[in-house]
Amino acid sequence: MKKKGQSVELGVTAVVVILLLLGTVLVLMLGYDMVEPSHLGVKVRFGEIKGVMENGFRWTGLFTTVHKYDLRTRKVVIELIGDNSAVDKTGQYISSTINVNYRVRRDKETILSLYTNIGRDNVIADRLNIDAIIREGFKQATVKYDALEIIDKRQEVKELAKENIRSNFPSEYFEIENIVVTNIDFSQGFKKAIEDKKIAEQRALEEENKLQVVIFQQKQEIEKFKADAEKIKLQSQALTELTLRQKYLETWDGKLPIYMISNPETMSMFLPSPDLISGE
Repeated sequence: MKKKGQSVELGVTAVVVILLLLGTVLVLMLGYDMVEPSHLGVKVRFGEIKGVMENGFRWTGLFTTVHKYDLRTRKVVIELIGDNSAVDKTGQYISSTINVNYRVRRDKETILSLYTNIGRDNVIADRLNIDAIIREGFKQATVKYDALEIIDKRQEVKELAKENIRSNFPSEYFEIENIVVTNIDFSQGFKKAIEDKKIAEQRALEEENKLQVVIFQQKQEIEKFKADAEKIKLQSQALTELTLRQKYLETWDGKLPIYMISNPETMSMFLPSPDLISGE
């Protein structure tokens, strides 16, 4: 019986030892933390910041919490449509899609400042109003133009929007990698008005072309009329001279005149008739 009791005691002791070892291992494991690649962590123990932790698996001590910040590229897509649209300087709705890629600055001071002044990684974008900065950057650009100017100066408007976004972005915490502004569009009513205007302008141009054709044809007809009138005038003059000669011949008695003019066009002097000179 004694040996059996000793066996039981030894068994209980072994279990206790094993539990103690497991507990010790568990406690020791609770003192380790891991930071993933492309991250930095802020170590905090009982509300006190204990420094920044690089990526890896390390002993940070019991009761230590590590708040992690992702250093990889973050993407924000803002769609300005409907009630959230921008407007031009006349109040015309302007829609667009804006893509912004940015990332947290990779240095320990920035991470400590983010945690101290802003908060954990999952709230910093909201607390720093990233979406609002992007929206307002585009709206501040479009309101300087009217819709027709935006159509003609689309790239200029995009560049101004990018400049506004960059200037208002919290650069002390983030670096902007790129900004892409796409799908600038207008309301259906405005697009219809533009289309109607284009159709009207096209029709006006067609009418103008038709008018120019008519004017050209009229000018041609006028020139032809002038040419015909001149031709008729010359023919009339020639016909009149011929008629006079014909009438003269019909009334001539066969006698030569005492005086005659040889060539009226050369204004030659009146000369005696040859018959008169010869004495006949």
